[in-house]
Amino acid sequence: MTGPLTAADDGHRLLGSLRRLDRISREAMLAALHPGLPGTADDIAAALPVAPRHHCLLRRWLAALTAAGALRRDTREIFHATGPVPRPALEELPDRYRELGFPEEMPRLHRAALTHLRDLLGDRVTLTGLLPEDCDPVAALGAYQRNAFTGRLHTRCAHLVAEEVARRSPHRLRVVELGAGSGAATEAVLGALRGHRADYVSTDVSPVQLAAAERFGTGTAPLDVDADFTAQGFPAGSADIVVAANVLHNATDLPSALHRIRRLLAPGGTLLMVDSAGDCDTVLTSMQFLLSPPASAPRAAEPRARFTDRRAGTDTVFPAAGEWEEELAAAGFTLRARHPHDPPAPAGQYLWHAVAPETPTAGHALLRRLLDGRGQEPVCTVHGTDFDAAAVLAAAPPGAGTRPPQEALPFFDGVAEALAAAPPEPAPAPGPPPHTLVLTGDPAGARAALHTWARRGRVTAIPSTTGPGPLLAALERTRAEEAVLPLRLVRTLPATPAADLTDLSALTRVLCSEPGAAADDIAAWAALGPRLEPAAPPAAQATDEDLARTDEDPPGTDADLAEAASAAADAALSGLDPHASADAAHEAGRAALHSMLHTLHRAGCYRRDGEGHTPHEITAAVRPAPEHRRLLDRWLTALTREGLLVPDASGSLRCTPAPDTYTDLDAVWRPARHSWRRAHGTEATVTYARRSAGELLPLLRAERSAAELLFPRGETGTARALYRESATARYQHHAAAALLAAHLRGLPSGRVRRVLEAGGGTATTTEVAVPEVERLPGTPVEYLFTDVSPFFLDHARTRFGDRLRYGLLDIDRDPVAQGRPAGSFDAVVAGGVLNAATDTDTSVRGLVRLLAPGGLLVLTEPTREEYWVLASQGFLLTEPRDDRAASGASFLTHSQWRAVLDRAGLLPVADLPHGTHPLHPLGHRVFAARRPQS
Repeated sequence: MTGPLTAADDGHRLLGSLRRLDRISREAMLAALHPGLPGTADDIAAALPVAPRHHCLLRRWLAALTAAGALRRDTREIFHATGPVPRPALEELPDRYRELGFPEEMPRLHRAALTHLRDLLGDRVTLTGLLPEDCDPVAALGAYQRNAFTGRLHTRCAHLVAEEVARRSPHRLRVVELGAGSGAATEAVLGALRGHRADYVSTDVSPVQLAAAERFGTGTAPLDVDADFTAQGFPAGSADIVVAANVLHNATDLPSALHRIRRLLAPGGTLLMVDSAGDCDTVLTSMQFLLSPPASAPRAAEPRARFTDRRAGTDTVFPAAGEWEEELAAAGFTLRARHPHDPPAPAGQYLWHAVAPETPTAGHALLRRLLDGRGQEPVCTVHGTDFDAAAVLAAAPPGAGTRPPQEALPFFDGVAEALAAAPPEPAPAPGPPPHTLVLTGDPAGARAALHTWARRGRVTAIPSTTGPGPLLAALERTRAEEAVLPLRLVRTLPATPAADLTDLSALTRVLCSEPGAAADDIAAWAALGPRLEPAAPPAAQATDEDLARTDEDPPGTDADLAEAASAAADAALSGLDPHASADAAHEAGRAALHSMLHTLHRAGCYRRDGEGHTPHEITAAVRPAPEHRRLLDRWLTALTREGLLVPDASGSLRCTPAPDTYTDLDAVWRPARHSWRRAHGTEATVTYARRSAGELLPLLRAERSAAELLFPRGETGTARALYRESATARYQHHAAAALLAAHLRGLPSGRVRRVLEAGGGTATTTEVAVPEVERLPGTPVEYLFTDVSPFFLDHARTRFGDRLRYGLLDIDRDPVAQGRPAGSFDAVVAGGVLNAATDTDTSVRGLVRLLAPGGLLVLTEPTREEYWVLASQGFLLTEPRDDRAASGASFLTHSQWRAVLDRAGLLPVADLPHGTHPLHPLGHRVFAARRPQS
């Protein structure tokens, strides 16, 4: 392998050889495509023919030949040759490759590929099938990485590793190489580590490549960059340096892969990444055949769908250099350098040197301290599954590691939220380690878990839907010394007939998580043995944010923005009882669940008491349209979760309510209507939900349009009422408006301040936010209202006129590619729209690209399943490709949302309402996060 390029004449000579190789490659491309010319890309693909998995490669060939002037594309998208087809000078290949420092396998492989390009395109042969029988396939396929250009990048990589070794001496360095492949980078880096204390692990997804890596004498392990690293045996923080040479372009989702690498690195760890930043004609006619999706892959027939990041829907494999750097920054890395600076990489390759943040999140650090030294002993049991300290560390902080089982999510969501509030570190208390029982999804229980772990104790978490009898049995079985319970259970448990027969001798105290416990409640528990400790009254109860703040917090900080938004949102609830609003939401959910049973009844199921049906039988009876099959599955999950359907040993789901409780829909919805009217003074939401409930079977069969129910006769009145009348809607709109106004108020008022609202829809967020920003002093704020539908733009124009600007924006596509300049907005608002995104990570990253440094992103989103939405607007939600695809949920959870914002590289500003707020259990959140200044 040739050393680094230093002499200018040598550099020019090598560049000349590379350009000659590219020219020979283009001539071979043109000769292979000539039988299909003239023609469109589809015509050429059909004429040759081209295998579907190589269609993207064909289009990249056409782009390369057009850019070089060998092809011309007319207005009808037909490609024409601009001259005669030359004969490729294949005899030059050995000399040219030798000048460039490639091993002899490379010209042999490339000559075979250029001779069989049409067969390769048609999958009549494969690249590996062209190798001579006496050829080592690993050496041959890795030959393209051993040349003068990559050689100097690998040498520079080795120098950086040597510097890191010297800086960290005498500590033992931990190095993990991703996608070691043929070992070209491995060889260089190991040379720099010779004589130093270091542990080196070579990884690859291919067993063949791993076997080849064993010749270096390093540790080897399988590792897939598209899967969770912790689950593959690489815990968070277990590497000081990660080397990734020509591997990350293979990742299905680059942002996710980079976040996994950041979590793998210890605080302040180093990433050394070599990769391409564009196409090279030589590679397009050789190694690129290995980058098409495998013929057996699910996406082989639609290769544009193989990626889920910014490359999705394109023919691109290699991001541009600036795009690589955007992804690194979004993943939380600080870019130290890109090599080479001048001249640019002639083969489209660079080495990026980036470092991870110096410190973990405060929440993760706190949890590590609380669980330090616990080893492999179970520190908590959630729904019957034991978790040791390492499993809790991996599951609780957003984005920290592996995804826990679905039934354990509510507990770990609560722990993550308690950690995110940055509470003071719980102090150990005297006495033996306690065993505390909590309910999943209860914020007070999650906070209690932190205090229990601080005292070296153990936590048992059981479902929040557990009834009084099973709860008493759980207290007896677990022998818990403490229990954290809401007021309703504090009052009902002592009166339960089984209470006197339950052994509660181990239970010493019960903590009521809500105000309202009276002297009678204390006496009732005392008769059973435990001491009841009532919650402090609201006026005396500090919020998590209050605990996190100090007297040194200066005015105008992000904490002040959050506090102002919380106050404004609470003021908007004046005249409403938030507790009554929460009760109304519960009644609407109950009515929706019984409406689902009513629908199954209409389809022929559950006509008699105790009747059972398998999910397959239910699906056969309902006959859902393909696009609603997933929704029916979510219904069955919800009905089972709430105990309305119970699985038996035969696999059937048995209905627990009697048919007469769900056959009369008016009776089903009457309590919800009364409760909603009592809480909000109106009942538009319940009226809409009841109307949808009567149409559920034709909706499932796609015989009825859900859009027509929400927008009857094209009018927006129903939808606007839906997004305005509830307490949660009022809270969210006013909190978002206050956050926006406070942020803009802190910017220079002499310049134009710009706001973009994404997915403005019925403008219910807009109508609260615009008056707030119009009251700001200084130059008027420029407010751009956007939506994917001209329908909503027209309605907004009618209402706001020239007070706003208007434009189309699809949140499922890169907004910069839609003509919105990157970094041009001071704030972006997205009110309840991102749950309709196909991939939330991609959509959030797109919106972040629009923000100027220091800009604010404000989101309002539900984070818990709403059963009435499952039976109405759920028909309008698109099939997701993010975490919801695995869980089957309609919405991301609270911790998943925090992880999305973290992966987008944003700094948290507000997360409302607070844990003690009466609306908190409903799961409607207001998030604000800031793009870093640099």
